[in-house]
Amino acid sequence: MDARTAVMGDWNPVVRDGIDVLRLVILLGAAGFAVAGDTGGALVLGLLGGVTVLARFVLLPRVYDLALTLAMALQGFGEAFGVYDRFVRFDDLVHVTLPLLVAPVVYIALARLDVVPDPRDETHGRHYAGIFVVTAALGTALGGLWEVYEWHSDAWIGTQLSESNEDTVGDLVRDTLGSLGGAALLVVWARFGWGSVRRVPGVNTHEDVSA
Repeated sequence: MDARTAVMGDWNPVVRDGIDVLRLVILLGAAGFAVAGDTGGALVLGLLGGVTVLARFVLLPRVYDLALTLAMALQGFGEAFGVYDRFVRFDDLVHVTLPLLVAPVVYIALARLDVVPDPRDETHGRHYAGIFVVTAALGTALGGLWEVYEWHSDAWIGTQLSESNEDTVGDLVRDTLGSLGGAALLVVWARFGWGSVRRVPGVNTHEDVSA
């Protein structure tokens, strides 16, 4: 395996690249927590690992595939190992990082469904503005939905996810900042025409590069 293949991927049809290895780490983590009898950790990692497996079949651009997989790993292992309880600022980090990494992926997924313009299409200033606004709105909305879930979980199940009104507002502010950052990065991606599908430079024998 040469250096470019090692970094860029196209190893084989089953394990394409290092991102697939990270997906496997998340799923193995789920199995490990299950064997240890930690059902909660196993379920969280299993669910988020499943999300990354589904994303594999979407053939996202490698950068965004990696972004989503890293986001799921951060959230899953952070929850499973109780990092939220040990480090106060970890929650702040997650509320910035997840929308930063995930909001552009949601936009690309919607573009694949022809709901919004594809970033790879020829476009102009107003379209870039639209990509920015929609991506930022998606990330912010997902953050808002999570806070709604936290409130209902505390009220109905007795969890303690939402510590206070100040905590909720702070989380929403961080979600918004992360979403704005993710939207800006997607506009840059679209501006340079880097496409919306996974591509391997050179000969690609294992995957279809058309959306």
